[in-house]
Amino acid sequence: MIHSMKNKIFIALAALALVCSCQIDVDKTELSSPAAYSVPVLEDMADIFIDNNNSNEQVTFLWSEASFGVPVQILYSLYATYEDKTALLGTSFTNSLTLTKSDINGIAVNSLGIKANDAADISAYLEAKVANTTLESVKSSNTVSFNVQTFKAKLNFIYICGQFQNGWDVANAPQFWETGGGTKTYKILIDYLAGGTITPGQDQGFKILTQRAWAGDYWGYDGLTPAWNCPENGDKNFQFGESAKEIYQITVNLNDKTIKADGYSAISLIGSFDESAEWKKDVDLVYDFAQNIWTGGPITFSSGNDFLIRFNHAWDKKLGTATKASDDVENGYELVEGGDNMKVPEAGTYIMKIHGNRTPMVIVMEKQD
Repeated sequence: MIHSMKNKIFIALAALALVCSCQIDVDKTELSSPAAYSVPVLEDMADIFIDNNNSNEQVTFLWSEASFGVPVQILYSLYATYEDKTALLGTSFTNSLTLTKSDINGIAVNSLGIKANDAADISAYLEAKVANTTLESVKSSNTVSFNVQTFKAKLNFIYICGQFQNGWDVANAPQFWETGGGTKTYKILIDYLAGGTITPGQDQGFKILTQRAWAGDYWGYDGLTPAWNCPENGDKNFQFGESAKEIYQITVNLNDKTIKADGYSAISLIGSFDESAEWKKDVDLVYDFAQNIWTGGPITFSSGNDFLIRFNHAWDKKLGTATKASDDVENGYELVEGGDNMKVPEAGTYIMKIHGNRTPMVIVMEKQD
C-alpha cells in the first residue's frame, strides 16, 4: 500500500512538472501552428452613458477563451480605438475586464481625444498572448462598436509632504491636481529649499499622500527611481539625491505607481519691462510653500511691454500666451508651454502669481495701483 501510494505521488508530481515545464519553457517550445490557435471573441457591448451621478458604476467586457495548443497562462489586453487613436482599457488573466464608468470616461477624454460632454462611437478589440514571454500576441477575431457619452470629470487631487515645508507639516501639505479628469496623473512645481531647513543634497525626504493626514494612504521610497515598488503606508521616503536641484516639477502617476522629477535651477520672468532691461535680466520667481504659489515682482509695465516665463534662465523651456481663462483659478489664465509673448491688461505695477500645482500652469496678474 505504501509503495502504491508513493507511485501515485510520483506520477502526480511528474505530471505537474510536465505542465509547469510547458508553461515555463513555452517561449522555447514550438507551439501548434498559428492556424490552429483559437482566438478570443469579444461579446457585444451596450452603449455607455456616463455622468456625475453614475461614474462609479461598473461596466464589464466579456470574451471567449483563447488557446495556444498547450497549457499556458494567457494575458488578455483590451484596447479601444477612436478615429486615429488607440488606448489600452486594461489587462486581465481571465475572460473578463471590469472598469468603472469614470475610468472609461478618463480614457475616452484623455487618451482617445473625445470631447467632454460629447458622444462618440468607439470600437474595442482584444489581444491575447502567452504571459511572461516575448511571443507575439493574437488578435480577437472581431471588434465591437458602441457609443460612449462622456462628461467633464472633476479633477482629483493629492498632496506632497516633506522636509521642504519647514519640517513635515502634514496639516499644510501642498495640494496638486490631476493633469485632466480621470488621468490619475498629477503635477506640481516646488522649490525644495523654500523652507530654509534643508542643506542641498541632504535630508530631502518627501512622501505623496491622499489626504493631509498620516491616517490615509501615502507612498515613499528610499531612492527617486522611475517607479516605486513599496507598499502603501511604507516607512521610507522619496529622495532627490546628493546632486539635487533646487526646483522640481514632480509628476505622479497613480495608475502604474510611477514618479518622475525634472529639476531646474531657476524659474523667472523676462521681457521688455524696466526691471528686465529689455530682455537682458531675469526676475526670479519665489516659491511660497505655505500658499503653494510662485510669485514675482513688483514689476512695472509700460504700455506695449511683453514678457515670458522661462526655466534655468534659458530658452529651452518657456511658458507664454495666457489668453485662455482658467476654469479653476479666479482671475487666472492658462499658460502654454512654448507659447507666445504675454502682455498685462494695462500699464502699471504688478505682482505675478504662478499656480504650479495645475496642468496647464496658471498665471494671475495682480495690479498694485
